[in-house]
Amino acid sequence: MSRDLLLFWKYVAPSVFGALIGGSFAIVDAIFIGLAGGKEALAAAAVTWPLVMLLQAFGFLAGSGGAVLIAQCRGANEEDKAARFFAQTLFLVLVLSLLLTALTFPFLRMLLTALGATEALMPVSLRYAQILTGGVFFSIFMSMCLEVIRNDGHPALSMLLMVTGLLANILLDWVFVFFLGYGAVGAAAATVVSQGGACALGAIYFCSRLTKLRFSTEIFKGNAHAIGNIIMTGLPIFGNMISIIAMLYMHNAQALRYAGIDGLAAYTVISSLEALGSMFMTGIAGGVQPLAASMYGAGRYRRQNRFGNYGYQFAFASGIILMLFSFAMHRVIPSWMGLDAGEAALLARQGILLSAPAFLLLGVIRVAAFYYQSTGHLAKASWLIYGDSFLALPLCIFLLPLFLGMNGVWLAMPVSRILLMGLLLYFWFGPVPGKTVKCT
Repeated sequence: MSRDLLLFWKYVAPSVFGALIGGSFAIVDAIFIGLAGGKEALAAAAVTWPLVMLLQAFGFLAGSGGAVLIAQCRGANEEDKAARFFAQTLFLVLVLSLLLTALTFPFLRMLLTALGATEALMPVSLRYAQILTGGVFFSIFMSMCLEVIRNDGHPALSMLLMVTGLLANILLDWVFVFFLGYGAVGAAAATVVSQGGACALGAIYFCSRLTKLRFSTEIFKGNAHAIGNIIMTGLPIFGNMISIIAMLYMHNAQALRYAGIDGLAAYTVISSLEALGSMFMTGIAGGVQPLAASMYGAGRYRRQNRFGNYGYQFAFASGIILMLFSFAMHRVIPSWMGLDAGEAALLARQGILLSAPAFLLLGVIRVAAFYYQSTGHLAKASWLIYGDSFLALPLCIFLLPLFLGMNGVWLAMPVSRILLMGLLLYFWFGPVPGKTVKCT
């Protein structure tokens, strides 16, 4: 095995595992909520997820943007500059946490109504959202820690941080949801507490000898130029989160429109599976990201391309496995979340079968977006991500159901991946000049 391939696995393996752990937070909550409260509680929680993920997206905006710039500086042996970017990343985390809490918490009922919460769903949805919105700092700071620690040369520690948070979340879910009987509200509390513990471990890392990045008074002194660079660099991954949020919101709305509460409960099962697959692919892309960024900063473009190609190949192979797993388990997965029988269970099984082919191209597109982000091609990265959120997915999710009903809702994801793959092929083989990496 070549040196570069070993280095690839050193970063990608823990990144994938850590991303899977991160994606498992929502799935663990969905399992506990579904088993404790049935399809109504599952639907009530699902309505809040686009808002909760929007808040988390800002954490990835700051964390990913800062982490990429830190990795590029380390690749160019500019440690002082890396430390300044770290300080400004922390400043951005603090500002975003305060702003987001102030701008969302007082208006939660109005926001949830806009997201589709009915009067029957509102009581549980509101309490669930209040707890998660109140703990937004922990979500954003944890996301920043994971990104920066991984790109600081310690992907295994980043993974360990996520594992610890997930294990705490599972234990606390059991305590709050079943033992204390708090239902969906208990699941939200378990998430916030477990994220707070992960934040404490992240803070300890930045006080240790494992890193040269340190907390300092500079985190209270914003630098507009550095913050602008962080935001611009983090926009692609922010757009990736927006894409997931758009997917959730539009599928929620269309599922409610075409199949009511049964449709929304069924999509909650499917969205959990899609989220796990999406996070798996994000883990592959996240592992490629620091390698590509470091090689780009050092001017080693051939190795940069090689790491990108490894990522494409692994992502496509993983997509085949995830698709086949979904096919094989489509009758079993809904029962994990309390949907054993009835219309909601039938819809979930059919939805898994029709949406699973999306995994084939999802990872290739995700790796490409992160690769372009890491190597200065921000426009291409943004086209792949924002083109999904605001063009490909809306086109499919609103047009296909007009002809195919609920089956059109389920097919929106795989068809939109085909459209995005066409765009990526244009970037690879089209007439636009510039350094790029092609699948070989």
